[in-house]
Amino acid sequence: MRQFIELLVGMTEKELRVRYKNTVFGFLWMLVNPVLQMLVIGFIFKFFMKEPVENYYYYLFIGLLVWNFFSLSLTKATPSIVWERNLIKKAKFPRSAIPLAIILSNFIHLLIAVGILILPMTFLGTLTFTGIFYVITAFILLFFFTIGISLLTSALNVRYRDVNFSVQAVLIVWFYVTPIIYPLSIIPYRFYWLWRFNPMTSILQLLQHGFLGKPLPGPAMLSINTLLILFIFMLGIIVFGKESKNFDDWL
Repeated sequence: MRQFIELLVGMTEKELRVRYKNTVFGFLWMLVNPVLQMLVIGFIFKFFMKEPVENYYYYLFIGLLVWNFFSLSLTKATPSIVWERNLIKKAKFPRSAIPLAIILSNFIHLLIAVGILILPMTFLGTLTFTGIFYVITAFILLFFFTIGISLLTSALNVRYRDVNFSVQAVLIVWFYVTPIIYPLSIIPYRFYWLWRFNPMTSILQLLQHGFLGKPLPGPAMLSINTLLILFIFMLGIIVFGKESKNFDDWL
């Protein structure tokens, strides 16, 4: 375990160094993309929102930060085993360290960005001590969900290379069925069951409540989403452990 942690820390440091190597603004690029998305989407969708959202730009920014972490982690982790085929064939080490290092480096960026976001939230007066509990809960669920689904897709992509293309296609649709640019309250209640099968729904609602005082996810929504997250987390670990034994043959 100690060797695995040291390996994971080393690979995470490498990810952090390589990403912004020879760039002028470095980590600031992590904020530039969601800020630009926030300004464009916020300007356009304010004309179409039937139910105005208070502090809409903050609402958007929170959702975009989280979504960018999740989508970037999943799109990079899914083909990561294939990309590192040379390293895998040369050395023996826990294969899970490859996608986990990607997720961990992205998560560190997310936490730094959220730390910066807390400053304006303090002046806005919507972030409370109780709200911090919901924010932490949301990040724990997000972290475990991202790990689970990334381990699952990265393992399956070694045998079935279509998985990588499928993930990219699904993420486009997934973005619009997640309450990032709209509140869940505009969705007719008879369609709520669709959002209950989207674990990102409760994660974002917890963050929106913690940061902006928006409504919490309902008990049914939170329970189903949490169970799905735990199921996908365990499934990802089991499938990756089983499939990793054959990586050398398929790469």
